[in-house]
Amino acid sequence: MIRAAVIGGSGYIGGELLRLLWMHPEVEIMAVTSRKYEGKRVEVVHPHLRGTGLRFSRKISGDYDMLFLSVPHGESQKIIEEYMGSVKIIDLSADFRLPQDVYEKYYGTHERPELIDRFAYGLPELHREEIKKADYVANPGCNATAVILALYPFRDMARDAMADVKVSSSAGGKKENLMGMHAERSNVVRVYRAWKHRHEGEIFVQTGVRCPLTIHSVDIVRGVFATVYFHADTNEISLYRRMYEVYRDEIFVKIVRERNGIERYPDVKYVIGSNYVHIGATYDAESRRVILFSAIDNLIKGGAGQAIQNMNLMFGLAEDTGLKYLPLYPA
Repeated sequence: MIRAAVIGGSGYIGGELLRLLWMHPEVEIMAVTSRKYEGKRVEVVHPHLRGTGLRFSRKISGDYDMLFLSVPHGESQKIIEEYMGSVKIIDLSADFRLPQDVYEKYYGTHERPELIDRFAYGLPELHREEIKKADYVANPGCNATAVILALYPFRDMARDAMADVKVSSSAGGKKENLMGMHAERSNVVRVYRAWKHRHEGEIFVQTGVRCPLTIHSVDIVRGVFATVYFHADTNEISLYRRMYEVYRDEIFVKIVRERNGIERYPDVKYVIGSNYVHIGATYDAESRRVILFSAIDNLIKGGAGQAIQNMNLMFGLAEDTGLKYLPLYPA
């Protein structure tokens, strides 16, 4: 059994990690920490975990094999060294996803830049072999995951791309703020970040394509939906052929191309509760415009599920172990 600990388990990602780890056939949860909720039962914060018997502690103790860092950006770099060398680590913050110069462009000064190169970028569809050999993995951002997986097959033909991304309320975490209140968040399609979103750095590093993001907050609880645009001389058949060539053997990538039925293009509604990404494309010949679509559950493929996918690779397990869940429907 893999003995796992979660540092920072009180947020939405932390709760989803605990839910998935609890059901994983090869994992035993040894500890989960929270400074704010030290000593309290986990179901006080995560009511869906009632009956697990888990309780928050201030620090982890005992022996463990796998450590998940589910703390805010900037925190991992402050605490990570005390754990390195004795345990495999997956960091779900942005602290080790990017080269130092790119990180500091979007996030500010990095306190431990000498550690960045020791982390593999945790997008299995692109870096599976590196992850298998890694002791330390940096989990990608949710918006970055959605855009990269859509754009990657076309990285050689997309010179200047741009993406419109719709994000759910859970993507903003559990921060208490006026804009997150139900009265303000409900029934909106609101510009959250018009330009220079911090996940642009990940997209450029992983694809070589500069792809500015415009992020909109929308009235859903879970999910990220990305629409990516660029100009090229091609056709729809060629677009799908590329996607099938790149993702033919990928367990969690589903290519959506339907003329009938409910989901004709990717739709967030049909990935909720799963580690799947749905991608699709169309082509406007008159304007030479390629349009790509990508839908994920931000808390699973955009967070906790992808972390467990990475853990499976790091421990030589089948990649889908503990993740063989179809999406919820209706949701």
